[in-house]
Amino acid sequence: MNIDLLINKTQDVGIVTTGKFESAVTAAILDHENQTISLEFGETMDSMDMNVPIADDLIPYLNQKTHLFVIGTDKVHIHEAYRIPLMHINNMNRKDVGQWK
Repeated sequence: MNIDLLINKTQDVGIVTTGKFESAVTAAILDHENQTISLEFGETMDSMDMNVPIADDLIPYLNQKTHLFVIGTDKVHIHEAYRIPLMHINNMNRKDVGQWK
């Protein structure tokens, strides 16, 4: 299965896969310190780290997002497309985030 992180013309961000996950993705977690995204699967209570770090030029797009799209394709047809919440962790660069005491 190939997994790509893509941005469309209206700056929506999507996780595009060739192949199908064993169960639906229910959330994504963006770790700003490591610049990685992990996927959460509610049905199986599993997690999966995406194995590719996020490029620096994509981070500004993701900083403002509260959701991502998941698109499953066989390179010809889209077989599934849905929206999931995006949670941010270790994002100390934002002005409105302070240290938890």
